[in-house]
Amino acid sequence: MEIGVGLPTNLRGTSKDLVVEWARRAEAAGFASVCMGERLTYAGYDWVLALTAAATVTTRIRLLANVIILPIHPVGLVAKQSLSLDDYSGGRLSLGVGLGTPLDDYDVAPAPREGRGRRFEESLATLRELWKGESLVPGVRAIGPAPVREGGPELLLGANGHKALRRVGRFADGAVTWSFGADPKEARAMFDVVEASWRDAGRPGRPRLLCGCYYSVPPHADADLEAYFRDYYPKVLPGQVEQLLSAVRTTTPEAIRAVVREFEAIGCDEFVFVPVKPDLAHLDGLAEIVF
Repeated sequence: MEIGVGLPTNLRGTSKDLVVEWARRAEAAGFASVCMGERLTYAGYDWVLALTAAATVTTRIRLLANVIILPIHPVGLVAKQSLSLDDYSGGRLSLGVGLGTPLDDYDVAPAPREGRGRRFEESLATLRELWKGESLVPGVRAIGPAPVREGGPELLLGANGHKALRRVGRFADGAVTWSFGADPKEARAMFDVVEASWRDAGRPGRPRLLCGCYYSVPPHADADLEAYFRDYYPKVLPGQVEQLLSAVRTTTPEAIRAVVREFEAIGCDEFVFVPVKPDLAHLDGLAEIVF
């Protein structure tokens, strides 16, 4: 199983120098990917900017968009951005796309919340067509650059719900899921849905299966985790922050190593650990634990 790590780009207090050095060290340490999610209504950088910066200072590590809120964007623009970043990085982009939660980002984009599921499916289908290097508008040239690999970058569907994950077989190359508690039973149930959708669609081979969770390392692992949760999840109902915090077990070396063993055992292809503090000690600490 491969191990990926989040960039510190959706964290308050991050900086250009930190993102660049984080990407360098992640590649040198042996991580398979660096990832970057999308939030409009929080501190942090745009996903294209952050992954391009990471691509500039690395040569091997994959760049995982985890995940882009596809229905708030014109699909042609996402096609241009993803093809450009994939070409710029030498074919290292994996594009994760989802519906996004919470829904505040729809309001500020702005994009309607209503019909987002239908728009999501339409955009997935259109994105695949645009990645073929063909124009969908008669008399107009195709969106470029041309795809590095036939069919475009790896496309992953970011979701936890079974209804959403059933789209993988029709539209994507795999799924990137999330488990606050890094629960292998929860993840395996999601993977089962993905694999069933793949079989139902008559696809050859198998889908790529990813999962992720937050992590925090000593000496202030619990305090750093709580500070991030109380800042990032301010609108949850009273008591829910405590529930989320109690679910996270990846705050000790022993627990992090256990997660790696457990997820490898259930057939996970890649597990992504997402940091809660923009501090290189968290990256270095994770590398010491998992490698």
